[in-house]
Amino acid sequence: MRLPGRYVIFISSLFIAEDILILNALFFYLQSVFDIVHDEKHNLLLVLTNLSYLLSVAIIKYEMDVRRQKLRNIMQRNTNRIAITALIILICIFALGILDDISRKFIYSFYILFYCLLCIFHRITRSILTFSIIRRNGKAIILGAGLIGKKVYKELQENTYHGVEVLGFFDDVSRKDVNILGTVTEAKEFIKQNNVSRVYCTLPVSAHLKIVDFLDFAEANIVNFNIVPSIGYYNKTQVIVDSIGDMPIFGIRKIALSYAHNAFVKRALDAFIAAMFLITIFPVIYLIIGTIIKLSSPGSVFFVQKRTGKDGKTFKCYKFRSMRCSKDAHTRQATANDVRKTRIGNFLRKTNLDELPQFINVLKGDMSLVGPRPHMLLHTEEYSRIVDKYMVRHFIKPGITGWAQINGCRGETREVSSMEERIKKDIWYIENWSLLLDIEIVVRTILLTLTGDKKAY
Repeated sequence: MRLPGRYVIFISSLFIAEDILILNALFFYLQSVFDIVHDEKHNLLLVLTNLSYLLSVAIIKYEMDVRRQKLRNIMQRNTNRIAITALIILICIFALGILDDISRKFIYSFYILFYCLLCIFHRITRSILTFSIIRRNGKAIILGAGLIGKKVYKELQENTYHGVEVLGFFDDVSRKDVNILGTVTEAKEFIKQNNVSRVYCTLPVSAHLKIVDFLDFAEANIVNFNIVPSIGYYNKTQVIVDSIGDMPIFGIRKIALSYAHNAFVKRALDAFIAAMFLITIFPVIYLIIGTIIKLSSPGSVFFVQKRTGKDGKTFKCYKFRSMRCSKDAHTRQATANDVRKTRIGNFLRKTNLDELPQFINVLKGDMSLVGPRPHMLLHTEEYSRIVDKYMVRHFIKPGITGWAQINGCRGETREVSSMEERIKKDIWYIENWSLLLDIEIVVRTILLTLTGDKKAY
């Protein structure tokens, strides 16, 4: 349902005003806590912070339906806004040459507290709005008592914030498990007698003549007529609604990184972290590990293998070589007691140090820090034929680590069921991506590396 323009303006203005008030109040409060003088540079920082945050709001818009107030969703959006704001401020500070004049503790404290306060106040504000400005939708009936009709009924009954009182079903097909009040034709008289203000139509497309007739009746009697598409019957994921001209279209899978602002945030952080790592730490690691690899067995320091990336395209994936050179290197998976592993190779695999050269792939844009692990070309060819929705994982860039890997889905896949479970987790990540989730995965990956992962071999 499209929201009225005045409602959108009101909600947007309310949240923007609330956020800017929090931002400025916190800024001045922390200045007094850290005993910082109100000089020109800090005044400039305050102006830039306000402008940067407003830009982040323009990129990451507010969820206009205040009923969607799950804390996780609020945290995801605020994480993205804070990341964009902090990135812009960091660039400005470097460009203006005032980095040494700004307190690090002040900056860290500001962004941490600002993020926490945003999440808390957004949740409170949405709760208040839910009970104060969401109007009651009145009485309703459902046309069609099939699976979709029952699903609509269950949703409206369990979530009272919709403000709808469902009086019952009307259908031309008799059903044993549902109490049907009458036929579709009889529903018209029922609407008039019971002051029904809303109709949810779940009839199949084959009943298009009845649907068109009822639509005309509804508009003639000032009744809101809503068609519930049957796409929900065969698609269990969240449907994305869009339009081509005046025709509605439905996307069957939510891919958060298909939105430009999400992709920009993820790519910017990937490139920044990869560049910093490759410039500072990696040269030392390469010198030490590279020397040991050369001394342990003949061959190159890097193992380069073609793997499947985003959109099914092939790219060269870099790793520190952990095995002796062999003809089956590009077709055979590593096993727990693989005789091909070198002495240093076993250590590299258990500590995940063999994956560090993939920061080169991240900087090049072939990979991301977090995402589904890239598979060998042979595996892609084999599993795409036998594992349902296998290729969905290639809608985004592969990662050095991923949701599946920190949840036990790594190592050798001896059975198809093992790969199926891995694919389920990859798809869940694709549909639920957020910057906060990426941070969680990175932290858990580091903890697993330090504590030891039994499937790391």
